[in-house]
Amino acid sequence: MLHKMKLNESPFERIKDGTKTIEFRLYDEKRQKIKIGDQIEFSKLPELQKKLLVDVIELYREDTFEKLFRKLYDDEKEITKKIKAMYEIYSPEKEQKYGVLGIKIKINVDNLKDSLEKYTPYNEQEEVERRIMLNYINDFDDVLTRQNEYGHFTSSAFVINKERTKMLMVYHKIYNSWTWVGGHSDGDSDLLYVAMKEAKEETGIKNVIPISKNIYSLELINVNGHEKRGRYVGSHVHLNVTYLLEADENEEIHIKEDENSDVKWVTIGDILNVTSEVWVRDRVYAKIIDKMKKDKLI
Repeated sequence: MLHKMKLNESPFERIKDGTKTIEFRLYDEKRQKIKIGDQIEFSKLPELQKKLLVDVIELYREDTFEKLFRKLYDDEKEITKKIKAMYEIYSPEKEQKYGVLGIKIKINVDNLKDSLEKYTPYNEQEEVERRIMLNYINDFDDVLTRQNEYGHFTSSAFVINKERTKMLMVYHKIYNSWTWVGGHSDGDSDLLYVAMKEAKEETGIKNVIPISKNIYSLELINVNGHEKRGRYVGSHVHLNVTYLLEADENEEIHIKEDENSDVKWVTIGDILNVTSEVWVRDRVYAKIIDKMKKDKLI
């Protein structure tokens, strides 16, 4: 069953980035219908245009918010803060009338899982890594956000020009190499959208279109521990899906200062020569170029 709820921007974004996993409500007539296994569509206030689909994986029922928070948390300051916040939304009279409910949720990944199941691996590497990705989705509640420190889904793109002779690349500060564009899902299960968004943000191009809306490549990419924005990020795995995008070579481009130091169009024949990431060069870029040739895209 699908339930619809409205959320203010802050809790909406915290659910999306994985820092909020339990939604608290009165146990009123609408919430009494919620069951484990149901789905909730959250709409972000005030415009209600952005949506977030989640799965209900656990329910916590109590008479008061205080009892519920003491059941779930140990920190007294956090409990007091949460109780105060709930009473700013709901009156004690409403709490006494209905009781309260904690709804444990995870972001729905059915569409992503379906895309992976339908994807035809290009080689043995992709067969193995597609299986690992599907197992990962089954084994973890959170596969889309950086809150999962073991690994999380990312989305990358081969952005090629209209003549299909060049690829748009950035010089990545962390990897110290010319690379494709892409980034973290950060709670968004539409990884094609993520790839297009990242392509625009990282290169400055305003217009980019998918050559195909289907996944074009799969790869598990090991990420060594590194410093980012002054904080250490432990070694982990990117469960990466790649898309083919097209952009106009004559459109203005510029760097994204916090991530890359240069942006340029690279002749496809030179891609393997400019990158210094050996595994990515041999296992990913070479594979995708070979696949594009076989598909007569280049």
